[in-house]
Amino acid sequence: MIRNVIFDWSGTLGNDEHLTLEVTNDVLNHYGAKSIDLETYKREFAIPVEKFYHRHTGPVPRNELDELFFSRFKIRQFETELFKDAKFLLELLKFRGLNAAILSTMDHGVLEPLVQHHKLDELLEVVVGNAADKLPVLKKLIETQGWNADETLYIGDTPHDLEAAHFAGCRAGAALYGYSSEAKMMPGRPDAAFHNISDIVTYLDRDHLIATEKKVIATVGGLIVNDDNQLLLVKTRKWSDKYGLPGGKIDYGETMEQAYYREIKEETGIELDNATWLIAQDSIESDEFHKPRHFILINYFSRIKGPVKLQKNYESRSIGWHSYEACIELNLNVPTREAVNMSRNKGYL
Repeated sequence: MIRNVIFDWSGTLGNDEHLTLEVTNDVLNHYGAKSIDLETYKREFAIPVEKFYHRHTGPVPRNELDELFFSRFKIRQFETELFKDAKFLLELLKFRGLNAAILSTMDHGVLEPLVQHHKLDELLEVVVGNAADKLPVLKKLIETQGWNADETLYIGDTPHDLEAAHFAGCRAGAALYGYSSEAKMMPGRPDAAFHNISDIVTYLDRDHLIATEKKVIATVGGLIVNDDNQLLLVKTRKWSDKYGLPGGKIDYGETMEQAYYREIKEETGIELDNATWLIAQDSIESDEFHKPRHFILINYFSRIKGPVKLQKNYESRSIGWHSYEACIELNLNVPTREAVNMSRNKGYL
């Protein structure tokens, strides 16, 4: 369940697109560079910001660029509007008892007055600005607040935001309505993508319902074997730090196989092209799962050829390949042990 939501500011909660472009062009012109249009800005902008500016200005120190940008931005800062439903989203989080925070590259001396101006301060646990490199800052913020990373969602509108979320081990949300295009964001492997604030509300509603309503949840997973006849296992906190098969919930409108291929890619980075039915299992309020849930566990068997690069997501504490002999000695959850034994009996392992 998501208990904590951290937001980027510009392009995620704050709609300051045209103001940012105008101030950016002021900075470029100050150093003798030509102005750029919004499309160019969205295509080229990167964090840390010197990656962007140095293409136009040459090697100007970042602190000098920041000082000039924010001194000019501050004069017009209250032109910044909120995206539609942004305040409602924060109010919803507060109502449900979830924690909300902001982590931004914006100068804190600019960000804090903007938060107060829009009357958001009472809806937020913490506001952090001046995060030039969000990777260490996001990780430290989650640790300092005492939040579990796998119960935390960070939403931002740049590839750097997604990279920071993965580095911190939390869920990565892509705000596709912000400064970066969908084509620029999706290679960053977001766990969820949002075209507007309403999409975020819907996503959190679904997570809330799954966590609070007594409903049967259908999931898909896979017993995946490589060329060395090794089995892929993941270790997760939600299964009491036991080893299990990668997989996840079926989305509305998906077939079981579509969900299987999607979930395996999201959780491991592997793109599968084959799936053989293995087993369907009941898991009704298992003591091994961290909360009382009623799952139907639908598992497939797949083989992969050649080397693959594994990419774990926020759910996994570890991910790796194990021989059958090593596997049966591990602390497997009960459904996984049953699936492994069935695979062995079928001659898959």
